[in-house]
Amino acid sequence: MKKQYIFLIMIIITIYIIFLIWKFKYNEYQINSHIEYIVSLNNEIEKKIKSTNELIEYKTSTAYKNKVLKEQQWFKNKAENVIYLTTEEKYNKFTKEISEFKEDVEKNEKSSDEDNVEEMTIYEKWIYFLFKKTSDL
Repeated sequence: MKKQYIFLIMIIITIYIIFLIWKFKYNEYQINSHIEYIVSLNNEIEKKIKSTNELIEYKTSTAYKNKVLKEQQWFKNKAENVIYLTTEEKYNKFTKEISEFKEDVEKNEKSSDEDNVEEMTIYEKWIYFLFKKTSDL
C-alpha cells in the first residue's frame, strides 16, 4: 500500500511541476509579446521624431523663410516680381460682387416659390399672396 501512495504522490508532484513549467512558459510568452510591441512602437516613434526633426530643420532654413516671405510679398529682391498662378474659378470666387450673390439667391427663392404656388389650391394661393404664409390644411 505504501507503494501506491508513493506512486500517487509522485504523479501529483509531476503534474504540479508540469503546471509550473506551463505557467512559466505562458508568462514568458506574454513578456516577449509585450517587448515586441514596445520595440515596434519605439521604432514608429523614432521615425516620427526623425521626420519632425527634418521638417523643423527645413522650416528653420533660410531658403524656406525666403520662400514664405516672397509668397507674402514682404521680401522681394530688386526688379523681382512675384506671380501667383490661380485658376479662374478661384479668382472669380473671391472677386464676385455681393449683388450677384443676392441675385442668385433671389432667383432660387422665386423659382421655389413659383413651384409651390403651382401646387396650391385657389384658397391657399390667396392666403399665400396676402399673408405670405402657406396654410397646411
